[in-house]
Amino acid sequence: MNKILDFSTQIKAIIDEHAYKILIGLLLIAFSLGLVIILIMNQNSNDTNNVATDYSEQSSVITSSTSSQSQNSSFAQDLYIDVKGEVKHPGVYQIPSNSRITDVIKKAGGFRSDADQQNVNLAKVLKDQDVVIVNKKVTNGNSSFNSPNSTTSNSDNNIKINLNTADLNELQRLDRVGEKKAQKIIDYRNQHNGFHSIDEIKHISGFGDKTFERLKDSLEV
Repeated sequence: MNKILDFSTQIKAIIDEHAYKILIGLLLIAFSLGLVIILIMNQNSNDTNNVATDYSEQSSVITSSTSSQSQNSSFAQDLYIDVKGEVKHPGVYQIPSNSRITDVIKKAGGFRSDADQQNVNLAKVLKDQDVVIVNKKVTNGNSSFNSPNSTTSNSDNNIKINLNTADLNELQRLDRVGEKKAQKIIDYRNQHNGFHSIDEIKHISGFGDKTFERLKDSLEV
């Protein structure tokens, strides 16, 4: 018992002797803990702000991308079609994708009275930059063109035949071109969106190099 009392007395004496130092040590420990807590709180706050900023930037990018895709999708839906010949209002028309020739003919005001409607495939689906050419109706009565059986060479009159606009009757003014060959020319230009050069006529059956040499001075596009 005496030993315990002596030990307690010694501890008290040590505390009394170093009380000032102990107090300072405790204050330093408390200050250090407080500083650590403040730093941890600031770090957590910065992490939260960074996450919010990243999310905002990602949302902005997604919104911008969606808007761009929407504009591209809208643009892709538009077709620009060139309508020529016997329609009320020839010109270039903007129509939705998957439209057919009948749709663009309506846009152009419909056929004129002398249009050859039977040779127009109204059900054909159009592609961007297509050319739709509506020819004049073939007449058996008085005509300003030569008859189908005529073999008069067009070069004799120094008149050129336009492969993209001439109708069935006018094409037959070409030397040795009858109704069947003239129809082949019309079928080719309808299938290939018109002629880009007079040389293309050689792609048609019955119009070889010799025939082309004979007709080339009478052709234009």
